[in-house]
Amino acid sequence: MNRFRKMKYAMTMGVALMALQLVGVAAAWGQDEYDNWIARGHLVHVWPSSDTLRVENPIGETPPVFTEFWADGGNGFNGEIEYLFRPNIGVWAGLTFDNMKTNLKLEQGNLTAYSNDRVDLRQINLGSNYHFLPNGRVDPYAGLLVSWVGYSSSTFNFSEVDYDYQVKYDDELSWGLNAGVDIPFGQNTSWFGSVQFRYMFLALEGDGGIYHLTVDPVQGFFGIGYSWW
Repeated sequence: MNRFRKMKYAMTMGVALMALQLVGVAAAWGQDEYDNWIARGHLVHVWPSSDTLRVENPIGETPPVFTEFWADGGNGFNGEIEYLFRPNIGVWAGLTFDNMKTNLKLEQGNLTAYSNDRVDLRQINLGSNYHFLPNGRVDPYAGLLVSWVGYSSSTFNFSEVDYDYQVKYDDELSWGLNAGVDIPFGQNTSWFGSVQFRYMFLALEGDGGIYHLTVDPVQGFFGIGYSWW
């Protein structure tokens, strides 16, 4: 594990401990009269902020083989439950299933070939939110989250050379920043529209470190929710 991954892991564990402490506080304080729940469901769009990685792979071919690796956006969905144990402080847990498009370009001499495949992300999230206007008509909030991310593999089919290449990615524990707003549909309804944006510190690490791409995606969440007050 390189220095960057060690630092990210340490930061993630710190955020996780903070979230678990808030859960403990919520359990202790949840015995009083304030006891509110919020459920949200979203469609998700992913904007990865990755560069292009160019490597010689496999090494030692004549003429040499160069590959370029990069990621593009994708879509998905999520669901989450938040518990507010104070008007402006909540803890939440949720699942996100989304994807990104991975691309691989192969160059050998005068030959150039392209292929792409989807990589699926399975995220188990735990976080906390601070609600800035808990008694207002609109409810903006922000917070931190920790996420376990499992990745599927990518299979690149180069039909020009009748060659398939599979990249398996390492799962990771990471963290991110969350900001959103809930907008009620009316004055006397528990239903609301929900918009969130998350910045995640993620990296695709595959093939024993040959393909290592920092993607740090922005995730946009657009959906609805229901509150139990």
